[in-house]
Amino acid sequence: MENQYIIPSYGRKRHRGLSDAQKNDIHTLYKLYGINDPEKDIPEICAEKLGRKVVLEIGFGNGELLLQQANLHPDMQFIGCDPFENGVVTMLRDIHGRNLQNVHIFKGDARLLLEKLPEQSLRDVYVLFPDPWKKRRHHKRRLLSSKFINKLMQKLSAAGNLMVATDHEGYMLEILANLRTVPNARYCGNKEGLTVKPHCYPGETKYERKALDSGRKCYYLQIRPIHGQQGTDTNPLPTPQYG
Repeated sequence: MENQYIIPSYGRKRHRGLSDAQKNDIHTLYKLYGINDPEKDIPEICAEKLGRKVVLEIGFGNGELLLQQANLHPDMQFIGCDPFENGVVTMLRDIHGRNLQNVHIFKGDARLLLEKLPEQSLRDVYVLFPDPWKKRRHHKRRLLSSKFINKLMQKLSAAGNLMVATDHEGYMLEILANLRTVPNARYCGNKEGLTVKPHCYPGETKYERKALDSGRKCYYLQIRPIHGQQGTDTNPLPTPQYG
């Protein structure tokens, strides 16, 4: 693996120590529902857990959206990626309790997972309300860099979508600036503006409800890859108008 991808993940790994029961579950249930060998830091993907229609959610929080989508689309495979162990063990218990066979978990940095996924293997990718790292000195920690977006475009199928949502205007401006440097990304936006959720978006998340209830605006992007057609069939990125 190239050294530039062995970099620290800034997502928190836990907010308190795991109980003995949680440690046991994260060990035993991960063997059932993990996308990789839990004993290895570098993921070796279990290929039999991947199908032709794979959806990846990066940073699944409490997992409500992933569980909902897996129930609605039993013919599709879903991967949830998150380094936060408390959330991972809760998600594993929910998957097991609902006997879902089409949801798999990767506990770790999404960049390591993407390196192991085949190109054009993903139907959709959700990056919904990632940490905006508001302090200027922390902006370098933001996930959706030009390099990361470019990597996602390589992993998406021709009909795939990258769906991004944030309630932080500055982060959305940065994402738009980064997208202008990615030649294989095609913006599919709403004429109504960035604050209108595209029809293809999945259901509402807990964080989204909280943001809207508190009066904050949410911004949405839908991005599609261009494979072998750089410079053609593209929609211009919008000049941000948030009304």
